[in-house]
Amino acid sequence: MFVQIEYGKELQFLAYLVPVIMGIQLSIYFYTHYKKLKDEDLPLNIILLAFGSFILFIVIGPLFIQIARNFIVNESVYEIVYRIGWALTFFSTIVFSRFIILKEFSLIINLKVAKTLLILNCIPVFCVFILPSLQSPIFIGSIFFVVLNGLYIIRFQIILIQKSIGRVRAKIRFFLFGALISLVALVFATIVGLRVLPPIINEIMYFIGVLDLFIGFLIIYFSVYNFPPLYEFEWRDNLIKLFIFNPNNFKTLYHLDLVQNSHSNNYSENIDRIFSKGISGIEKIIALITNTKTERINKIQQEDFLIMFEYGNTPFSLIYALIVKKDLNSSKHLLKIVRIQFESFFKEIILNLDNIEEDQESIFTSFNDMMEEILQG
Repeated sequence: MFVQIEYGKELQFLAYLVPVIMGIQLSIYFYTHYKKLKDEDLPLNIILLAFGSFILFIVIGPLFIQIARNFIVNESVYEIVYRIGWALTFFSTIVFSRFIILKEFSLIINLKVAKTLLILNCIPVFCVFILPSLQSPIFIGSIFFVVLNGLYIIRFQIILIQKSIGRVRAKIRFFLFGALISLVALVFATIVGLRVLPPIINEIMYFIGVLDLFIGFLIIYFSVYNFPPLYEFEWRDNLIKLFIFNPNNFKTLYHLDLVQNSHSNNYSENIDRIFSKGISGIEKIIALITNTKTERINKIQQEDFLIMFEYGNTPFSLIYALIVKKDLNSSKHLLKIVRIQFESFFKEIILNLDNIEEDQESIFTSFNDMMEEILQG
């Protein structure tokens, strides 16, 4: 007989299935959300795969351990399933590190240190399969490398929070808080799995760990819902000015200065100098673009800044221009979001622009509130 079921052990297993189902749901959401954003070419969003994989491994690994501990009586099968469970658990931090050792994250972490810790994290995985017993002091000592890598991952997330703004910061903060609580559950799982305590205390530790994991995942649910795209770290400082034009008369419907500091104001002064008459000068460029017989122009390089264009879909044939310091994928995505929100918010007004005789630009000033929300992520 390979498997034996007892009432008490069955209850333990059923209790653990609740966070397992929650964890799988969270992982699926992170994976599908990444897939939706993949076409936007925003490299930092790979963090979604790191989040999803981390959660998946910290529930699947202990699941194997619980199956072995509670149900398998055949010694050989027990050892195989039990060791696979430990290996998968250790992979939770390995796979997270694998996704963050990208050059895009070199601005906030030392990639050499991250890679070194990733390699060290593999040592306990090897120990799982080569040591004769997992009660060995060598195996228990090797878990230190998992802890070390886990602490570096926590440090990474703290810096990521500091570098982020708006909703992205709030969402990552929620994830970190939930992940920290979930990691405490791993401590309980390790103690239970190593069977170093008396059976009754071991069982109490088991249920405390399950409850802790449930609470951690519940908090992570708040971070998952409506998770915004993660832009390059310098995306906000890259923005200078935004313009929205009516292509029928080349007049400005909306404009907004996006500079945040005095250094960026130099870009605004250079723009006004190059276009001589500020907005009217940009309107002339829009007129030239609109009258061109060639394909639509998406970018124009002007000395030390760049003008990016987005075009409204019929019947909203507006032109959106974003002036930035350099070409970032996040700026392109942001301009697309601006177009979608503007056309959605002022749908009826845009359709009847030709019938409006009053100052059209004054009508759209209320979009400032929407822009503030967009810029918060």
